Amino acid sequence: MTIKEVEQCLNVPRATVRFYEKEGLLSPTRGENGYREYSEEDVVLLKKIIIFRKLGFAVADIEDVLDGATPMSEALEHNIENLERQMKELQGAMALCRRMRENGEKIETFDAEKYWNVVEEEERKGNRFLDIAKDVVRFEKATILEFFNIQHSNGRVEDEFPKVFIKIAAMTFGFCFGWCLLDWSFSAESLKEAMFRFLGMLVVEIIVAIPTYVYLKKHPEAKKKNVQLWMTLGILAVLVAGLVIVKLIK
Repeated sequence: MTIKEVEQCLNVPRATVRFYEKEGLLSPTRGENGYREYSEEDVVLLKKIIIFRKLGFAVADIEDVLDGATPMSEALEHNIENLERQMKELQGAMALCRRMRENGEKIETFDAEKYWNVVEEEERKGNRFLDIAKDVVRFEKATILEFFNIQHSNGRVEDEFPKVFIKIAAMTFGFCFGWCLLDWSFSAESLKEAMFRFLGMLVVEIIVAIPTYVYLKKHPEAKKKNVQLWMTLGILAVLVAGLVIVKLIK
């Protein structure tokens, strides 16, 4: 069965099928023409995966259940607890939404102070709302990854990884080539030495970049002055100059 036939059979987009393959939950065989071929067992497995996902299971939990690492009864119990917690959060939000709708609230006259106090009062009573701490975690993670040029601000890591690898490969090649020129030798030993020195520089740069990140968090206006860029270039320049001097002295 082709992916198009699976798509039509289960009424799911092929991107969904590809996603579960990428996550390692589904492993179809490949025919002589190189195309994926899905067996009846693959289709049944995909149905199980989709059912679990619609029940709210995390991909990692599904993998544990399918591998037998976690008994299904245990996974179901854990999922029920998660769903109950989400329901409690949603109930508080739904109740306040209904109250605001009944009051005929409009954004032009919306009293934020009033409802801020309402939310705080409800939370003191034990009623729960959606946990915004997750937004903070996602934002901080994206910010840190973007700072080290691993993830763009739109949160899409996968789009940036090729650029990161190309950038690191280009920097590695340039440094190793320059080092070998200074050494007047392109031997394996010289290349090995250059590689280790470059990796050491990267480690130092990352360590030094952490205070820069903290500084920019406290002084966001400094971003406009390209503080991060200049500090990074300055650090690398000093390190390269130091290595060149050491090499020339030898």
